[in-house]
Amino acid sequence: MRIKPIFSVVPVVLAVALAGCGGGSSSGDKATKAAVGKPNSPEVKKLIEQTFGPNDHATSGNISGVVDITVKGLPRYKEPIQVSVVGPFSQSGSSPAEAMFDVSLGLRGGILGGDVYFKGDKALIGLGSTAYQVPDPIAIPFRKPLQNTGNALTAVLGVFHIAPQRWAKNPRIVGNERVAGIDTIHGTAELDTKAVFLDLAALAKRLTSLKITNITGLPRAVDRQARQALQRSVKSASGDVYTGAKDHVLRKAKFNLLLEPSAKDRKILGGFTSIKVVGNLDVSDVGSPQTIKVPANRGSYSALQVSLDALAEAVR
Repeated sequence: MRIKPIFSVVPVVLAVALAGCGGGSSSGDKATKAAVGKPNSPEVKKLIEQTFGPNDHATSGNISGVVDITVKGLPRYKEPIQVSVVGPFSQSGSSPAEAMFDVSLGLRGGILGGDVYFKGDKALIGLGSTAYQVPDPIAIPFRKPLQNTGNALTAVLGVFHIAPQRWAKNPRIVGNERVAGIDTIHGTAELDTKAVFLDLAALAKRLTSLKITNITGLPRAVDRQARQALQRSVKSASGDVYTGAKDHVLRKAKFNLLLEPSAKDRKILGGFTSIKVVGNLDVSDVGSPQTIKVPANRGSYSALQVSLDALAEAVR
């Protein structure tokens, strides 16, 4: 079984979301070195802006992310869940960013997968060799962040309501490290879980518009009561990022999140006793030309909905 739209969002949200923990700078920057270990220093705030704000170097690359989720207390999730997302993104001049993500979800012994495309002014979902165009009323809100032509990587993350620059809490610089042969600045931070769960709620709304939540069992909405219960359940939430020292483009991110709700909050959140989430994201081929190809074979959106309904029934 293969499908895509919803799963591509989840990995990016969980894996990259925590990327707002740091930034990048020249390894020879004495002011930055002096700021190592100091939370909320002017230097680390500048690095976050350089990484997720306007950046002419963040025009293209490849994203590869894996998120492992361990749920306790719910029989239907007795096996670990793994989400992966892989694919290129690219932006040219003032045109909106484009991207293609191959997403897979390992769930209860099976694997679901598919593709999601952002090409030109269209958003499409790919199943097998067929692409299905998402109607404008649904696609336009998804595509809106792609109009951010100052940083293609930030724009792509924004599609999935991932805004690391808002999530970093007490960020600080750790120092320089080599990542895949690139000199990077290692940043770390706690997470502002209130901001994270607000973005999660916005994402759930978008996924519900695509009927993806029916397949994955994700909540159709994350209301205020649920967000507050999630916040109270957080035992630890931290992330690390590694940003190019010269170009300030994100190269790697990792995070750990642990939730253990009280008996009272378990009733609000569906009954789980704990959830552990570990994510890793790599960004490679930064600046290399990328081609976003959409299958020539096209199907109707109504036909896609029939396929999604059948898949949701099979998963149940």
